[in-house]
Amino acid sequence: MCLMLSACTTSSTQGQAAVRTTESVSTEAESDSSGQQNSVPDPTTTTSVPLPTVDLQSMPGFEQVTVTDAEPGTQIRAVDTESGLTAASATVADNGTAVLSGVSGREVELQVWDGTTPSGSAGLITLPDDRPPAQSLYTTQQLQSGFNYIETRDGTLLSAFVTLPEAQPAEGETFPTLVEYSGYSPSDPAAADPARLTLPLLGYALVQVNVRGTGCSGGVYDGFSRTERFDGYDVIETVAAQRWSDGVGMWGISYPGIMQLHVAAARPPSLDAIAPLSVIGSIDDVVLPGGIFNDGFALNWGERVTEGAQALGQDWTLDRVAAGDQTCLDNQDLRVHNPDLIGQAQAEPYSTALTRERSPESFVGEIDVPVYLAGAWQDEQTGGGFTELLDGFTESPSFQATLYNGLHIDPLAPDVLVPLLEFYDLYVKKDSPALSPFVSFVVEAGTASFFGTPLTVPDSELRNLPYADALARYEAAPPIRVLYEVGTDAPGLPDARFEARFDSWPIPEAENWSLNLVPDQLVAEPSTSTDSIVSSFVTDPTEGSQTTLPIGAQIWSAAPGWNWRAAPAANRSRFATEPLEDTRVLTGTAAASLRLRLPDGEPDADIEITLSDIAPDGTETFVQSGWLRLSRRAIEPGSDSLNPQITNRADDIAPLGAQEIVEAQIATLAFAHVFRPGHRLALTIDTPGASRAEWTFDVIPDPVRVEVLAGSSLVLPSIPLEAIDVDIPAEPPVCGSLRAQPCR
Repeated sequence: MCLMLSACTTSSTQGQAAVRTTESVSTEAESDSSGQQNSVPDPTTTTSVPLPTVDLQSMPGFEQVTVTDAEPGTQIRAVDTESGLTAASATVADNGTAVLSGVSGREVELQVWDGTTPSGSAGLITLPDDRPPAQSLYTTQQLQSGFNYIETRDGTLLSAFVTLPEAQPAEGETFPTLVEYSGYSPSDPAAADPARLTLPLLGYALVQVNVRGTGCSGGVYDGFSRTERFDGYDVIETVAAQRWSDGVGMWGISYPGIMQLHVAAARPPSLDAIAPLSVIGSIDDVVLPGGIFNDGFALNWGERVTEGAQALGQDWTLDRVAAGDQTCLDNQDLRVHNPDLIGQAQAEPYSTALTRERSPESFVGEIDVPVYLAGAWQDEQTGGGFTELLDGFTESPSFQATLYNGLHIDPLAPDVLVPLLEFYDLYVKKDSPALSPFVSFVVEAGTASFFGTPLTVPDSELRNLPYADALARYEAAPPIRVLYEVGTDAPGLPDARFEARFDSWPIPEAENWSLNLVPDQLVAEPSTSTDSIVSSFVTDPTEGSQTTLPIGAQIWSAAPGWNWRAAPAANRSRFATEPLEDTRVLTGTAAASLRLRLPDGEPDADIEITLSDIAPDGTETFVQSGWLRLSRRAIEPGSDSLNPQITNRADDIAPLGAQEIVEAQIATLAFAHVFRPGHRLALTIDTPGASRAEWTFDVIPDPVRVEVLAGSSLVLPSIPLEAIDVDIPAEPPVCGSLRAQPCR
């Protein structure tokens, strides 16, 4: 059964004269049992011999063709009509379906093959591309409050749940609308979703949509693909065409935040603004930090999402089917063709064209709507690599970012949420921000449910201003807003102590603070020797599986009970400054340039660097880490000295030779931290692991001795105090009070 008959192609309307075929021609030979050489068909050679017509129901999609009701075990090929080459092929599954993915070309002929021989043609198919479909696709769809399906340009139906501020809006009544779009369970009708409960109270309609191949949505799940991007385009335009919708933005933390970037890059004309929260910069940053496979969060997340994308893999879909939703049931048919994304990542553990194409840092320059972005340096899930995006929104007419020490859920904290609501009011509602007492009450109640206690809601500087004045003031503010020492005044909770604003990222006022590694110390003077060993340690592979989060801990609470362990002295090299005489405000990424040798002849080693703050009483606070597999040390051309980024490409992998001395540049993730007089900055070099809440590392399984040689250095981003227009409190945070920064 074709999923959408209006989009199906059958062969009965195609004449044989129009058919191009790929009949066999001898290009190489093989011998049979008698010694005779038999011709081997070349499936890429075209002839003019017509093929018999076959009846296949098919649905053209973006770079793919879906076939339904075909003979199981049959091979289907899509042949490019221009080149005559096979663009894609697939074998029909037991349920009679096939999905031909990665189809190149605008027009293909669909052929049935018997082994190496074509046996029939289902005619020509024109595939959609990135050009917009007819507007009627959107205007003819009517979405109601509750559960719906949204049709995309290839006929795939996406499950959606609509929540309106009023279940039955009056004639002509409209609402600003926010769209949430992900592969989780946004369209689950029974979800106890905080956004579904609160955003309509603030006057916004909310449309929550499952990406294709998840929930009750049709199609095949292929995470972060361009197909999902253009599906999102169709969702936005369909929502914008509803009589009750007036202005469309996007909402969501993490997965739905990342999808905002993908959809906005497709430039749907009715999209007014996006607010990506707790997102990634690139897939490799999370899956392969420093070239080392993240077998903690990254692997667990991938397994969880792909398992949920299996047929009826999300529990709520069983309820839909049991209640008689035949569309939901039919939409499960193609799940047998879901690609093995985890297997692909493990088979190619390095940067590929696919991962680069699907990474936001490669396309955020195409986004042409206002953007509000928020992220935590120590985010336990998506990490801190989102900062690679901050200077990339070159086409966005308005860009604001709020950055802070903290955790994945912290965009829901008042210091971040209030500017977010202002942003939506200005660009989606197109009205003056209305932080009324009722809105403050809703926000405060929300914080109590998220963080276990209500947090004070800051007042809005834009409230009561005329719209034009509020918009002008918002856009005049420097775009980079950094919250410092979150958690100090409300220990462990997402409440900032002070903040500063900057004109761009990397922060232009930052100066390089350069330090050199000598035995046990970080000093300003460079070493006079380049051959001496300043330190050595043996890697401890058991650290790779260790985290700072105890089993069963509630990480988003004020006191998760951090377990940040120090490696034994034999398994680390450690360097520290003398007590500082002046206050240092460090904001950005730091980088160690290490001269290393593996004296026992091993070809590779995994390295972690960690920055920490040692107080006069000896307590030590985590600041930030970075990682590197030494064979992945090749650096992207043009990398900044504070932020050297590895290429991580297969062609650049270079194991170490015997006794070879290499220079390894290792960048930390970004951070913002104040070092006060009397405190010492420490650099620890050891094995990846035991430094993150949910990331673990598939490290080299055998211990490796690592020598750190003279000539190694560390450079950090130090902002002059005069560049920060705020009084910095003299008293340092109490050990353990900073959110997401363990203290020991």
